[in-house]
Amino acid sequence: MRTFFLATITAVLAATVPGAAQEKVDFSVIEKIKAEGLDRSKVLDTFDHLVTAIGPRLTNSPAHKRAVAWTQETLRAWGMSEVHTEPFAFGRGWTLDKVSVEMIEPRYMPMIGYPKGWSPSTAGRIVAAPVWLPALEANEVKAQSGRLKGAIVMTSPVMTYAIRADRPVASGDLKGPQPAPVRPPQLNAERLAMLKAEGVGVTIEPNIGEHGTVFVTGRDMGANSVPSIVLATEHYNLIARMLQQKIPVKLAVEVQARFNDEDRNTHNVIAEIPGTDNALKDEVVMLGAHLDSWHTGTGATDNADGIATTMEAMRILKALGVRPRRTIRLALWAGEEQGLLGSKAYVDQHFAGDKNKAARDKLSVYFNFDNGYPPVTGFYMEGNDPARKIMEEWLKPVAGLGAIMPSPGGIGATDHLSFLAVGIPGFQAVQNYANYDVRTHHTNVDFAERIDPADLKQAAVVIATVIYQAAMRDGTFPRPAPPKPATTKQ
Repeated sequence: MRTFFLATITAVLAATVPGAAQEKVDFSVIEKIKAEGLDRSKVLDTFDHLVTAIGPRLTNSPAHKRAVAWTQETLRAWGMSEVHTEPFAFGRGWTLDKVSVEMIEPRYMPMIGYPKGWSPSTAGRIVAAPVWLPALEANEVKAQSGRLKGAIVMTSPVMTYAIRADRPVASGDLKGPQPAPVRPPQLNAERLAMLKAEGVGVTIEPNIGEHGTVFVTGRDMGANSVPSIVLATEHYNLIARMLQQKIPVKLAVEVQARFNDEDRNTHNVIAEIPGTDNALKDEVVMLGAHLDSWHTGTGATDNADGIATTMEAMRILKALGVRPRRTIRLALWAGEEQGLLGSKAYVDQHFAGDKNKAARDKLSVYFNFDNGYPPVTGFYMEGNDPARKIMEEWLKPVAGLGAIMPSPGGIGATDHLSFLAVGIPGFQAVQNYANYDVRTHHTNVDFAERIDPADLKQAAVVIATVIYQAAMRDGTFPRPAPPKPATTKQ
């Protein structure tokens, strides 16, 4: 009893000592969060279902729809409130049924390649000598006019550039000097229309990975679509060098894919733990991650880990029966990979403009979990120094788990930007980038093996700790400074 009394007094003093930004930290609840999240965790079950049972979750594909349904079912089973979806216009989904790329002359070699997302099917199995148009200029295509119907067209020169360095922690930039990118010519709408008019059977291009790592994204090009495959750089370069040396080459290529256009809306998933303080329960603390992924891996680090840990943070708080003063709201975004579409649609509907000022003022803070993979070591504070000082206090109870870095800087290309754009404080977690940019981000090797189960548990505990404290805080969370007005140089 004496030990417990001393520990309680120490915790109270630690939470109220001068220099602690007057932040109250409830160490007793945080210890319960740690016990629930580390000893009775369900985060691995959630993560495994997403990456193993469901797999890749391309926006608005049948697999993505299954993930939307399953996450809702799971959140309801855990006792969350207001579980629902919110639709927004997206377009067709897409499903890949088969891909095969083989060199069959001058020798046989299976090749590593994947169609771009929303590639149409080829007209069966195309067996032909490839046509190399390394600049993809109009005069090249014109010179081949009449000879490209059904052809296999290679659209780039020999690829000499590859991503070989990950960004450093707490920075949005790639570290170290990088060679000037020599990227494949863009298959833009104009070039695709040109190839479509010629009746090209399939295009093949290299990517920016090496060692068999293939980076593949894609978008729906509509009427101009031509079947399109991204090949492992080493395999693409082998064929290109053979063509340079006039060695006869023959490839066999097939893509079987389906467009899913019965419902062109896709959906964000929303769930809540309601606030209990009559004066504050209409205020909201939000956390989110994106449910969609690309189609060549299982989206483990991008972003099943973020989904699993944010859902687990909500489960932990619900299991403990905490009574947050503010409402805690979880969002699982769709369409992030196509340009933050889900979070933008949500913010536009609920928080943007004069008509949403009241709701915007009541959204205290948004935390996002995407770039990199666990453990969570802090948050990018986007130059918001008052918020950074608060976060320093909030992370102290989980410093022993490695969460010690509220970075003053910012990071781009993920969903917190949608909130920052309307003046709401939004912060992305600082996570691990080792082999993220080089190996897993949008690639064919983004699988469960990239994730340490212990790090998933750590991330869920850190997330639950931070959102609980945000929901219990006395004052409003510091807003970002308004952008400086543009000045004209005299």
